[in-house]
Amino acid sequence: MKNIKYYLIGALFLVIAVIGYHFLAASQAEQQIDEAIQEQTEKATTISVQYSNIEVAPFSADITISDLNIILGNHIERARQLKVDLNYLDFLNIYFGGIEYGLSHVDNTNVSVVSPSYTNKAKLQEIKSDSLTVSFQGNALDGITSAVNGIPFQADHAIEIKSSSVTFSIPQTLISKVKAQKLNYSGTISKGQTNFWKEGAHSIRLDSLIWTPPEPFQNKYSFFIKGFGYQSDAIPFQHAELRSKPASQAVDTLAIESTLKSELALFTSGGHIILNKPLQDSEFRNMKVSLSDFSETFGNVLTNIEKLLSITLPKSQEGITIQLQGSIDNPKITE
Repeated sequence: MKNIKYYLIGALFLVIAVIGYHFLAASQAEQQIDEAIQEQTEKATTISVQYSNIEVAPFSADITISDLNIILGNHIERARQLKVDLNYLDFLNIYFGGIEYGLSHVDNTNVSVVSPSYTNKAKLQEIKSDSLTVSFQGNALDGITSAVNGIPFQADHAIEIKSSSVTFSIPQTLISKVKAQKLNYSGTISKGQTNFWKEGAHSIRLDSLIWTPPEPFQNKYSFFIKGFGYQSDAIPFQHAELRSKPASQAVDTLAIESTLKSELALFTSGGHIILNKPLQDSEFRNMKVSLSDFSETFGNVLTNIEKLLSITLPKSQEGITIQLQGSIDNPKITE
């Protein structure tokens, strides 16, 4: 009986020691992460990282950063809470091997963000949402190193993003302001490539959109917009989708496909965009835009426009197809 008693006491102390170790390791990990962030921001004097608290869960190894603010010149990123979901082995690699060693062994992770936002103070641009989740597959250290230093990726990378209640505010552009209930994004890039946005494949979809056009657009087309039963500052669309990938054998050129669905019609486009700086000066090449699946109301409007202006629109069984040239900021229709 005494031996059993001693075994039980020993097991109890072992359990307490293991639990205590996990709490101690979590506390030390919080300190290590805090010191690593401060060390990196001190080296890069152009960036400021502020937060109210860093917490590492003792057993799940989740890392939570509260009231996060990242400032880089005119660019500001904020989040009420950012949570990194690491598996326990990744946590141990970071804890015992340090941040660099640990990140070099992270090949997949999930990040969830509450109330994220991005602001460009110089251009008064803003993107914000209620929530955002990011799923990453690749090599974390390789991805960060390539993004910061502009060197080729040493591994394949894939990112998926889901977000709710998203708002894009981009003044002085045709987008102006767009609200969407849902956003889904996926992006991939192969090892050996350097620029994620130019050399990767991307797909983004927005569901249940409300578009607020720029005031000059509203003033010019208010009569037509209201004729369809919409407010000129709140035009609804069911969904919008954009897919891009590098054009074969063409530098700084993207192959683009897009769809925009409303109650009135389906808008589709496909072609190439030659990238320039700034982005709005990028040029269309072989870009076709098609309108199909007309509602009865929209079909009647097109017929009335033809009669009123004595013109014949380029209709076919598939709908209406036109070609665009010029720049994103100043598109022109060609025959």
